[in-house]
Amino acid sequence: MTTSARKSTRVEKTGITKKGPSSTGADSGRARAGASPASRPRSKKGGTTGGSGLSKERIISAAIEQIDRNGLMGFSLRDVARSLGVYPSAVYWHVATRDDLLASVVEATMADVAPEPGKLSWQDWLRELFSRCREVIRRHPNVAQLLGGHLVANASLSPGMIDRILSVLVAAGFKNDQIVDMYNVVIATMVGFSTLEFASMPTDDPAGWAAQLQEKVSSIRALEFPTLARYLPAMANRSFIVRWQNGTDAAMDSSFRAYVETAIAGMERALARA
Repeated sequence: MTTSARKSTRVEKTGITKKGPSSTGADSGRARAGASPASRPRSKKGGTTGGSGLSKERIISAAIEQIDRNGLMGFSLRDVARSLGVYPSAVYWHVATRDDLLASVVEATMADVAPEPGKLSWQDWLRELFSRCREVIRRHPNVAQLLGGHLVANASLSPGMIDRILSVLVAAGFKNDQIVDMYNVVIATMVGFSTLEFASMPTDDPAGWAAQLQEKVSSIRALEFPTLARYLPAMANRSFIVRWQNGTDAAMDSSFRAYVETAIAGMERALARA
């Protein structure tokens, strides 16, 4: 038997056909194209390292949703990354730290608070400013505690908002030596009342805590605290300290209006003395 005949016999017995070099690349390409999804490399937990389409704006939006849902204590960059389907390292390409992201959250939620100057009297402009700020806090009550720590302490510096407030004060006629004091009054009025009104309630057994506080309020002795006992029925759950719900469930509208009007009246008196 010739050598070529012996080779042919072995091929018939094994059923194996040896492909030539010209077919190898094409067949490999088809094999890769036809690979099932399970056989392709996947990232852990469905995340991606590249963060395709990821932006700081998307991260801030996801952070606000996380804070609204879980509160500030339950907020983490890992949860933000998980909600976006990326690794935390992808988030860190856009925000340096957790505090940096929280400052951006405050800046984003307060972005449209300051009205456009020139269309309202300075008093009505301030009323609109304070109302808008309160509405932002009402929509995002878990951000309330951030405002005092970030906005007032300039961690969330917003030049546009500051410039508008100063422009309104100057146009109102306040003198240069009054501007700093009046600006501080405006910022404190913006965040002071509303951050208290929408302050977070206890998360550990809130119903039990509310019942305990109601019982404590109702047990105040009139002989020992006669003035408090006199006004307590009107104050209960409508006043700071003696309430068991925040502004989300028990809004303090009339008190907020009184607070704003008191602040504006004080500023009007300061302007009259200028």
